[in-house]
Amino acid sequence: MDDEDDPVEHEIDVFLSKSLAENLYLLQYPVRPSHMTYDSIQHLSTKVKPNQKKVELELALNTKSPHYAKSKGEQIALNVDGHKEGAETSYYASSLMDKQVLTSVPSSTNTGRYAVGYLKDGELHLSPLHALVQLRPSFGYLDRVDSRQKVVQSGGGDEGESSQDEVEEEAKPVTIKFARPESDEAKARRLASFEYLNKKREEERWVNVDYYGIYDDRSEMERELLLAGRGDQNSAEFNITPKDYLQMLMPLSSEDKQEKPAMPNNVLSLSQLKTMPLGDQVKSLLVNAKVIQFHQLMNLLPKGTDPQATLRSLQHVAVMVQGCWVVKSDVLYPKEVCSPHSGISAEYLCRGRDYVIWRFTQSRFVTRKEVATITKLPSEDILDILKQMSHIRVHQGWEFGLEYDYDFTNRYPEITQRQKMLWEAKHQAIFKQLNISKEQEKKIRDQAAVEAAGDKPRRRRRSSSRSSRKRTLSGRSISDHSDIEIELPKQESLDVEPILIDGDNNTESMEVNHISNGPTMELSAEGMSTLNSVSHELRTELLKFVQEKLYSRFVLSISELKRLFTVKLSTCPPGHIFGSGVSEKLLEEAVIEVGGIILNAQWQTEHVYVLSKTGGDLDTIRGILVDFLKSNHKVNKKSFAKLVESSLGTSPSDNDIKTVLRDYCVPKLGSWYIKCCSDWS
Repeated sequence: MDDEDDPVEHEIDVFLSKSLAENLYLLQYPVRPSHMTYDSIQHLSTKVKPNQKKVELELALNTKSPHYAKSKGEQIALNVDGHKEGAETSYYASSLMDKQVLTSVPSSTNTGRYAVGYLKDGELHLSPLHALVQLRPSFGYLDRVDSRQKVVQSGGGDEGESSQDEVEEEAKPVTIKFARPESDEAKARRLASFEYLNKKREEERWVNVDYYGIYDDRSEMERELLLAGRGDQNSAEFNITPKDYLQMLMPLSSEDKQEKPAMPNNVLSLSQLKTMPLGDQVKSLLVNAKVIQFHQLMNLLPKGTDPQATLRSLQHVAVMVQGCWVVKSDVLYPKEVCSPHSGISAEYLCRGRDYVIWRFTQSRFVTRKEVATITKLPSEDILDILKQMSHIRVHQGWEFGLEYDYDFTNRYPEITQRQKMLWEAKHQAIFKQLNISKEQEKKIRDQAAVEAAGDKPRRRRRSSSRSSRKRTLSGRSISDHSDIEIELPKQESLDVEPILIDGDNNTESMEVNHISNGPTMELSAEGMSTLNSVSHELRTELLKFVQEKLYSRFVLSISELKRLFTVKLSTCPPGHIFGSGVSEKLLEEAVIEVGGIILNAQWQTEHVYVLSKTGGDLDTIRGILVDFLKSNHKVNKKSFAKLVESSLGTSPSDNDIKTVLRDYCVPKLGSWYIKCCSDWS
């Protein structure tokens, strides 16, 4: 074809992302209308068979719905479970059909030809599909009905008949058969038979997995994996001279021919370290040191090593605590590793160690009693974890092993701020894994604040207790004094006053805590920066971020918007424009700029932003709903339909009403509640 007759209209860059290539499933619901999703329905359990690519969802049924036939539900539960109310083996524990099961059917379509596309910032990111399954309702409870009836019939109609009343069967001769040798051809036919394959499928066990909603933090993080990583991030790590490259290829052999004794496992050879790539050097040093300051790391690396390249490699294998760097738990404990003391898996070790690391970001001291209560790990494993990054101090607990590195936090504020945001997002996942309640979290934070406030006065007595502390630490037979809680005078905790910072910044007052990861980004309502005064790059990126969130959610509270921004910031690479600082005022101006409005309602406790116009045919109905939400956070569907009809003069379709309500509200107990309202649940 002639190029002049077919000109190129538009060009976009295409990237291939393989981060989710082995776990990306496309779920289809062929018997469910597209506008009736399962997002708002409670998921009781989810399980998969990875080899068969089979998925099964157990969903709750709304038994209080006016469309639910209670008599039918009771009859089905009675047929399935019989007269066994409250029994643990009952399929329906509530004596009602209160759940349904969706089972996947493997699709005949070849998934190797399909991928999921993510178009963002003029770039198309493609992720290959691992499986494509169709979920349909399963009627396995009918099989339970047949099985129960057969049992009743075989027992003479009495389910409770004792097995002792049965007549003992006569002894019968047993014929033993021995299988003859099987040829290779017969074995191949047997392995390819339907009976054998079906048996293998039934033998595969179900794997229980956790379900996360579409707006959950974990879902936000997983969706970011659809974006392909940039290949130029680590390109600076190979900027070496030809002479050094030749030395890496052919390292100089030692002239000493004598056999040297083998070094212990915990000793790292610096000569061998020089032959490794920079990323492996940093990883080896962190694994051996466990905790290290950045200037110490640079002294151990070869002269002339680029600090920026070192920082990029360092953030892959370590996290920052009090300005120092601690090796990541998953690097220290890979999946295949187990505890040498108790034999527990690496998953539980990483979970407990991450809590200890987070605890040291809040305070200089940690007690072993607290760690044991929260993590439930054996005492030997807890002691091993604490020794990696801290040392014991009598009557105070375990103190972090290194002093706060203020020099690093002052020289690299962007990295310090990014690590702070990363911990803010990560500690929520740690608390969820350890089943820590909100009350426990508040108690832990209050205790950390008291310890942080009382740490500075105790330093005055350091010289007088230094000698005794050394003698205590050198002994191996002493008991663990870290279980003794810190006793501080009440007046000591009251002397900590918030420091007000006044001047041109007009910054909000904030409490100074020296136990932190350094300067943090304050999202305050005050600030002299406006959307028109910031750089063009920051303005463009901020508008894109806010528009993406507002157009996908339609309703955003200021706390939810700040949380989403924190999650976004934790996934940004070092040096991103968001690291320069974004205030609450900038976020609010960005919402107004992209078309959002502030919902000034009497019931709200914080600023709530809504998107009232999208440029579609339903904007009029959206405006009516937004005006109604200014006075009430709860909407009745029928009343709202009548309100729309009286305002427009025409009767709207039921589908239009549902579409608008679903964009702004969540159904609950026959009514619709605005998404950001916490009262509906």
